[in-house]
Amino acid sequence: MNLIKNHFERLANELMHEIFDYLSSNDVIESFSHLNKRFTIVLSQRLLKIDLSHLTKSQYENLIHIIPSNQINSLKISHKSTINILFRISFNLMNNLQILIISHVTYNDLRYLFEIKNTFLTFQQLHTLKIQSTNFNGLDRERIFVLQKIFSQMPKLRICQIPLMDVNDFDDLIPTFTLEQLIIDYCTTICLGK
Repeated sequence: MNLIKNHFERLANELMHEIFDYLSSNDVIESFSHLNKRFTIVLSQRLLKIDLSHLTKSQYENLIHIIPSNQINSLKISHKSTINILFRISFNLMNNLQILIISHVTYNDLRYLFEIKNTFLTFQQLHTLKIQSTNFNGLDRERIFVLQKIFSQMPKLRICQIPLMDVNDFDDLIPTFTLEQLIIDYCTTICLGK
């Protein structure tokens, strides 16, 4: 075992980065963080794609303390009631966050999240936002508030996925000029007959 360790440590940093590309960022951080000074330096040069969507509470608690927030480029989270990760994350420290994927969330949860000033400043840097939800019970005003925030105050947004939208919502929204792709999981046409 010691022989293998010595050979791995002799690899050039570029080769280590190539190997790390085949592993999940979660595994890389858990396995190599604070192993020694060289690995700490190599890891500090990487942007991370973190997936917190399938973690238990104890796994989340262990991992969140060793993840360098400023290196997170992509974040996938699930807001299941057992962990409530969504409101425990300090988004304001994630100044490199470009991709955010949130599942199991309501428009009410998103409204609360978007109303936190420091959090929303981070969201303005996003180029991809995917909201994946199976829960469509949200008041129209919550949905409209969230959609207005997304379309009017996220100037770098290129890809957006939203779970529910009414055809008439387009009347109140002005999409950003950078938006290239809009994915709507479920679109209603309730008011078309009026």
